[in-house]
Amino acid sequence: MRLDNTKVKRWKDLVDAFMRQYKFNIDVDPNRLSLQAMEKDNKESIREYARRWREVAVQVNPLMLEKEMISLFSNNFKALYFEYLVRSFAQHFTDLVVIAERIKQAIGFGKIANLSEKNSFTEGGCQDTYHSYS
Repeated sequence: MRLDNTKVKRWKDLVDAFMRQYKFNIDVDPNRLSLQAMEKDNKESIREYARRWREVAVQVNPLMLEKEMISLFSNNFKALYFEYLVRSFAQHFTDLVVIAERIKQAIGFGKIANLSEKNSFTEGGCQDTYHSYS
């Protein structure tokens, strides 16, 4: 759509034309794909991210069961978190949030090796310690 210059005489005319053109972006309801695309901001705590994610999740139609919310939310985490979240068998969304916070805390305390350390160990970081004696 091109803007007709003859119809824009004031700033308000330009604003109205813009809103007509892009109004559909406001009217689109969130769906499961938009939930999968939601990422945690670096400055955001897990609890803040969960709150923001859930605020969008309750707007999805048809409504999601708790089990589906747990699955979708878990899938949004990076591999290390995902690995532990999947094993947790959380029954409630709030339980999953607490588990994710505990995983973050365990990583911070060094009780869980972060992914880069795990990869360096499993991808040849210890090659010198294995010798074939055949």
